[in-house]
Amino acid sequence: MSTVSIFLLCIAAIFVIGIAGEIVFAKTGIPDVIWLILVGIVLVPVAGLVSKESLQAAAPYFGALTLVVVLFEGGSELQLGELSKAAGRGTLLAILGFILAVAFVVPVVLGASAVGILPESWGLGHAILVGTILGGSSSVVIMPALAKAGLHPSISNLVNLESALTDVLSVVATGVVVQLLSPASGAGGGMGDAGLTLGKTLGIGVALGIFAGLLAILVLRKLGKSSYAYPLTLGGLLVLFVIIDELGGSAALGILTAAVMVGNAPTLSKAIGLAKTARLGANVKGVHGEITFIIKSFFFCFIGAMLGPREGQSLGEFFPLLIFGVVIGLVLFAARIPNIIVSTAKSTLSKEARTLVSVLFPRGMAAGVLALWPHQMGIADTQDLPVIIFAAVFTTILLFAGGFPVLRKRLPASDLLPVVDKTKLPHGPAADASQSAIPGQSAAAANATAPVVEAPFVQTDVPVGEAQDQLADGSALPPETGLSVDIPFGPADATAVDPNAGPGEGQGG
Repeated sequence: MSTVSIFLLCIAAIFVIGIAGEIVFAKTGIPDVIWLILVGIVLVPVAGLVSKESLQAAAPYFGALTLVVVLFEGGSELQLGELSKAAGRGTLLAILGFILAVAFVVPVVLGASAVGILPESWGLGHAILVGTILGGSSSVVIMPALAKAGLHPSISNLVNLESALTDVLSVVATGVVVQLLSPASGAGGGMGDAGLTLGKTLGIGVALGIFAGLLAILVLRKLGKSSYAYPLTLGGLLVLFVIIDELGGSAALGILTAAVMVGNAPTLSKAIGLAKTARLGANVKGVHGEITFIIKSFFFCFIGAMLGPREGQSLGEFFPLLIFGVVIGLVLFAARIPNIIVSTAKSTLSKEARTLVSVLFPRGMAAGVLALWPHQMGIADTQDLPVIIFAAVFTTILLFAGGFPVLRKRLPASDLLPVVDKTKLPHGPAADASQSAIPGQSAAAANATAPVVEAPFVQTDVPVGEAQDQLADGSALPPETGLSVDIPFGPADATAVDPNAGPGEGQGG
């Protein structure tokens, strides 16, 4: 069989396993990324179908593209309203968790260097580097899991915000440490230079991210449902990444800043006084979701593929690094426990919910991408760092996969969203708060999910506020996730519909 045929079969296998993994996840709660990592292990370390050296050569390009796609995916999903509700405790959970992860990892790395498991040249800077790379949980693993788990928003919003923030903390902090350790950085003048470097990195990233976000909002008003919307969006993100990186800023923070602004385009466009509401179209979100699936499938296979000895490395040299990575994964779980105790103190979360949150700490794509940076930047003796990081990532995912399905079953009913039969939802205003889909939800909020008119209406899943915006500016309604609302099928003005009217009645005009 030719190498081209083998290459095509490997790609097909990755896609099939990725889809099958999502189906299995929907039924069992076991994350699909586990199967993708196992496929990578089979393809390279076991079968040797792909050269590890060829993968390493492509890693810088693939890593940068993955970082852009993942940050845009996570950032565009962060809604300012939801962030404000979970901001306090979620921010505490993220920052304290990141600090504790670094604090727990640093002495373990220094000890491993002292006993010869890691290179003797590794000092405090290298130890901090490992901690920052693994300091944050993965939004790419957590967000899909929570979306399908049916958890109460008080739990899901808290953990989603934490994972999004720690992704940023990991990327920014690692970028700063890499610049300080890199021989080409010239930032070796002590804490003063380190502070200047950090300020420059963050400032350039945020400033250019805000500028790009505002520019994107203006462009989105013109693009609408254009088929060129996604290519222009992705191309703009790649250009933004390059510009910020060349200027010495945090490209990751800039991408995330722009992504948050684009994801909140309707709100921001009104805030700055634009007559026509801008929004990220359904075609952009749909295509980007497919691209993210492809990138995610390849990247987690890449992680599995890299879990093998490099050329010229004996198994006796490789296995201690692999085992040390597993130990680091367990250390990260140990760091998670005091974080949960402190961050959820005096909260309304049940004891079972707090226990569940303790296992929602898997590392993922951000850590995998960051593991490749130090060696690419010329930092000495970091060629084996990816093995340690990938082993730790796999360990945290295994702990998450084993604990999440079991602990979810122990949650009380108040921590879960009840299954609602939409065919039996009441017509007209849902005045009784007991009919709301979420415990404690107000009657007004419950009314937002109830069908208003029986016919001639079509149903689309979009946030209520977004539906109103789109009806106001005449744009089409994308099939995005959110609350179910019934939209008139035709030119009727939705604002003129009498919610108490029967079918065919109550339309103004």
